[in-house]
Amino acid sequence: MQFDTSGLRLQSIAGNSGKAFKGMRTDGTPVFVKYEMPPIVSALAHEQITPPVLSANRELGVGQRVEQEWLNGHTLTRSDMGGKQIQQILVRMHYSKMLLNQALQLNYTYQEPQDLVRKWQQEAPARLAKNTYLQSVCSDLLHHLPSFRKDTATFVHGDLHHTNWVETTSGLIYLTDWETACVTDRMLDVAYLLTHYIPRQSWEEWLRSYGYKYNQTVLNKIYWYGQLGYLNQITKHVESYDMEAANKEIYALRYFRKSYYKEV
Repeated sequence: MQFDTSGLRLQSIAGNSGKAFKGMRTDGTPVFVKYEMPPIVSALAHEQITPPVLSANRELGVGQRVEQEWLNGHTLTRSDMGGKQIQQILVRMHYSKMLLNQALQLNYTYQEPQDLVRKWQQEAPARLAKNTYLQSVCSDLLHHLPSFRKDTATFVHGDLHHTNWVETTSGLIYLTDWETACVTDRMLDVAYLLTHYIPRQSWEEWLRSYGYKYNQTVLNKIYWYGQLGYLNQITKHVESYDMEAANKEIYALRYFRKSYYKEV
């Protein structure tokens, strides 16, 4: 148990790199405390996309410190990810001009497709940087870039893994962990969700409900951004020292690339 500068008693939460805590106020009220939280979180809470923010300030040496309501509930499972609330939250986030403008004011920059691939190449752990198959995927992505327009770019989360979603005991769902957020094509989020959680036979219904047309142009974009989603998830697993999960993700990427257009 430790104390922060506001007098909260803090208990570290496993799996958050020492940056997330359960805090206890002097009156016994529990709160969620996280350091180095992106400033955009307050705007996201206002849109009811992430849990309500109780306070936010900067502390010397630790950056942005945010207190949020402590939620009683559970993280989502794979089987939860096809739920209507998930899609509604994504629509609310992706179509929010307020969030986009706020992100740009906070110095988020437009990430074009080639920027996303090069970022992965630059930041990938050494063992992935040396993986010839993954580097060949990157090369292929860079040689087949999808179209990109700044006027249709949106604020996206960038890591929709089911463990980043929380459902409260009252049934509300929130999206958490915003370190990967950026301004780019919303397909970065959509393709990840489809390729990891939605059965292929349900894609057309999901896409039309979200607001996309179901045509070859959209399917080509899913193919491109879907591969990038696999690359990003592989990195996450390696950074968490979960090599079994990383290898499964590499296998899934291989299968996705091999079978995608056979199943269209």
